[in-house]
Amino acid sequence: MIIGIGTDLVQNNRIKSLYEKYEGRFADKVLSKKEKKEFMRLDENKKIKFLSSSFAAKEALVKALGTGFRGIYPPDISIIRNESGKPSLIANKLALIKHHLSITNTESYTLSFVVLEK
Repeated sequence: MIIGIGTDLVQNNRIKSLYEKYEGRFADKVLSKKEKKEFMRLDENKKIKFLSSSFAAKEALVKALGTGFRGIYPPDISIIRNESGKPSLIANKLALIKHHLSITNTESYTLSFVVLEK
């Protein structure tokens, strides 16, 4: 049974501007500790795509939960990918909830879609 659906569309230039303005502080607000380790190993040209994907997925998740960022915050959520690249979310709030995550990137936009089910 589907219990929530969320989507988010991010303008990559907006994320780039925020990262350039606030650098590490912006990444700290968006990324989990696990994600930050991966982020720091990336080439500069891949960092914006990584931040955009993470931000959009987390926004889509809290929309699907129906809570917004109340009681769960971006650093509480990690995005991991399996060996074929399929993304999934890790968060305490998802312990008993099955979820499906899709992320797509273009040069200008990043779109994320989350479906929650029990």
